[in-house]
Amino acid sequence: MSIASSSGSQYWQKKTAIYFSQHPTLSMQAKILAKPLMLSVVFIGLSAISWLGVLRDWSVSIAYPMLSLNFVIMLLISRYCFNETLSLRHWVGSVMILSGVSLLGSSL
Repeated sequence: MSIASSSGSQYWQKKTAIYFSQHPTLSMQAKILAKPLMLSVVFIGLSAISWLGVLRDWSVSIAYPMLSLNFVIMLLISRYCFNETLSLRHWVGSVMILSGVSLLGSSL
């Protein structure tokens, strides 16, 4: 839940940046009340609350490295939702992250 909501927040932060660049004349109030920004805040709040639950049950030495899955999720989101170009380095890095998380997860 923590990783999914953190990724959701990052997705909506990117959507907010795109929205603001498409609407440069928005007032500060309109920016604060913009749907993508509100969704980003909701997801970051969910992420923080769920992270506290993770820390209650898991040791930080296991939980914190698991957050690196966020990088892999955001890589996929950037490619398939925002049509960003990814290099071989991105994919190799993702495989390395997944390998490390798998190693940590197998010790649970």
